[in-house]
Amino acid sequence: MTRLFVYGVLIRELAQGRAAELIEPLDQGRPASVRGALCAIHSPALGGWYPILLPDPAGPVVRGRLHEASGVDWAAMDEFEDAHDGPDAEYARREIAVTLADGRRMEAFAYCYARDLPEDAEPIAGGDFAAWLRETGRSAILGRE
Repeated sequence: MTRLFVYGVLIRELAQGRAAELIEPLDQGRPASVRGALCAIHSPALGGWYPILLPDPAGPVVRGRLHEASGVDWAAMDEFEDAHDGPDAEYARREIAVTLADGRRMEAFAYCYARDLPEDAEPIAGGDFAAWLRETGRSAILGRE
């Protein structure tokens, strides 16, 4: 079974425009977490903030949702996330370890940041992008072209 872990603008409550279209075939998902660093990047051109995940098995908890993803258009999702084989890709689709709320572990695809950490990236200490947006009064990006 193919699974997708989402932690940012692909979470249903945050998805707008193209992101909402891409996640439409996904089930409702289940609360889940991965280990790593979660940071936010501000993009005035995209109208808000978006998160980046740097997986690290020894890192803090990053919260998101785990979806069964058999209906995903991976080519379209990769394009949206700027995940490709070129040296300038922003993300890489990688299989990483995911833990469900009940403690079960499994592998799932996640879009992990593929560039060097930008100097102006803001760490998200709680590991929850949606909560961070609410707490700081900031907005997620409106979409990616």
